[in-house]
Amino acid sequence: MATPILDLETLITRPVIRIDGRTFELLSADELSILDSAWFTARGREIEQLAGSDDQEGAEALVGEVARRCLVDVPDDVFARLSGSQKMAIAEVFTRLLLRRKMRVAGAIATAMLASGETGKETAKPEPKRTGATSSRASSGTTAETRTGGSARRRRSS
Repeated sequence: MATPILDLETLITRPVIRIDGRTFELLSADELSILDSAWFTARGREIEQLAGSDDQEGAEALVGEVARRCLVDVPDDVFARLSGSQKMAIAEVFTRLLLRRKMRVAGAIATAMLASGETGKETAKPEPKRTGATSSRASSGTTAETRTGGSARRRRSS
C-alpha cells in the first residue's frame, strides 16, 4: 500500500491554552477559511512593520486584535486582564501553529514531487551551455590567431 503524502482529518482538534488556570481553545489552522488565513497573514506583516516604528499603541492594538480573533469563547473580562506581552504570546503561538501547517503542506508537495521525479525545472528556461570563454558579440575584430613572429608585410603571390 502506498504511503500517503498528506494526512487530513475532518474532525478538527483545537489547540488549548491556559489563562488563570482555565483552559481556552485557539482556532485551529484547519478551520480557517482562505480569507481568514489571508487576514492573519496580513496582520502579521503589519505587526512586524509597527514593531520597527514608534507607533507602540498601534502595535499593541493590532496584537490585541489578532489575539482576540484567534481565541475561542474567552470572556471579555478574562481577555481584558491580559497584558500586552501575554496577548503577544498568544498571537505568536497561533502564528507558529499556522506556519507549522503551511510547512507540513509544503513538505507533502516536495515529497510528492521527489517521488514522481519532478524537479520543478521543467518550466524553467534551459541554461545555455558554457565553455568558459567570454564572448563579445558586437566585436568586429578577427578571431584568427595573432602572429608571433616574421614580417607583417604581405607576401606576393607567384
